[in-house]
Parts: sequence; structure tokens; C-alpha cells
Amino acid sequence: MTSFAPSSALVLRRKIRPRRRKSVSTLRLVLPAVALIVGGSIATQAAIRAAQAKAASVVAGAPLRMENPRFTGAMKDGREFLIVATAAVRDKANPNRIALEAPQLTRGYGSDNPTQVVARLGDYDEAKGALLLTGDVQIENGDGYAFKTEKAVIDTRTGQVMGDAGVQGGGAGNQVRADSYSVSDEGDRVIFKGRVRSRLNPGN
Repeated sequence: MTSFAPSSALVLRRKIRPRRRKSVSTLRLVLPAVALIVGGSIATQAAIRAAQAKAASVVAGAPLRMENPRFTGAMKDGREFLIVATAAVRDKANPNRIALEAPQLTRGYGSDNPTQVVARLGDYDEAKGALLLTGDVQIENGDGYAFKTEKAVIDTRTGQVMGDAGVQGGGAGNQVRADSYSVSDEGDRVIFKGRVRSRLNPGN
């Protein structure tokens, strides 16, 4: 019996070696593939996170845009005012400043004869209560008088309106042109300056 033992052991070793070689060869093929898959997954996740972080930073740094905004308040004489626009963008550097698109101001909001001012663009400073309107500015005082100009500076605290870009208009048959103007005392006092040209209706 002892004479067959070495031969049996030798045969057993010969059967195991090919299996080990096959397993090692398989691992040599599988491990690099797994490493590539894991590496690709990590790279993909890193790229996605970087893109998300970049998008978040862009959104965080973008100015605040508002659609159809409304700003209300009261002037010193107790009259309310209302500012509306199709859109508004708040300044990142100065949050009190707001750029307006197609703004409209109503002085004496809720009263019988409010004054309305519309324009293409506006710049509203909430802290100072100052509203700058530019581009095709149209002013109607509620009593039949209308004026057109390219610039109007309005103090929402006092209700005063002024401009230095030229003005023309009137009402009840009266017409006036001037280089600058100012409106105060709830619209009862209007002053025109600079090359004033007027046409008055004697019947009024």
C-alpha cells in the first residue's frame, strides 16, 4: 500500500494545478474590469456633483427676478401709492435698488382722481423712496391733463414729480412745451422752465 501513495499524491497534485491556474487567469481578467467599472462610477459621480455645485453657485449668485411685482406705501400727506411692473430685478450689490420693466406708478391709489405715470423702464430705490422713470414717460393727473416726457424723478414720500428731459402736453385746450418741469402740492402746483412755449384756451 505504501508503494502506491506517492503515485496517488502525484496524480492529485496534477489535477489541482490546472484548476488553480484557471482561477488565477479568471481573476486577472475580472479584477481589472471591476476596477474600471468602479473607477468610472466614481468619476461619473464626481462629475455630477461638480455640475450640481456649479449650478447651485450660479443660482445663488444670480440676481432675484420677480414677475408682476407690486410695491405699496403711503406719502407724507397720507395718500397711498402703488408701483406695479411686468418684471423687476433686485440689484445684488444694493438690494434696495430694483430695476423695473414697464413700470406704472399710481399716486393717490384708491382715491377718485389718482395720478398715473407709466414708462418703459424704471429704477426704484426702496430705502430713499425715489423712483426714476425713463423712456416714453406719460403722466396723467386724473383731471384731464396729460404730459409726455422721457424722464421723470418721483419722490414717493412727498409725491413730487420732476424731470429735465423736456415735456409737452396739457388739457382742456391748453398746451405747453418746456425743457424741464416739476409737480408738487398733490398736483396743484406745476412749474415749467426753459424755453417754455404755451398755447392757452381763453375760454378756460
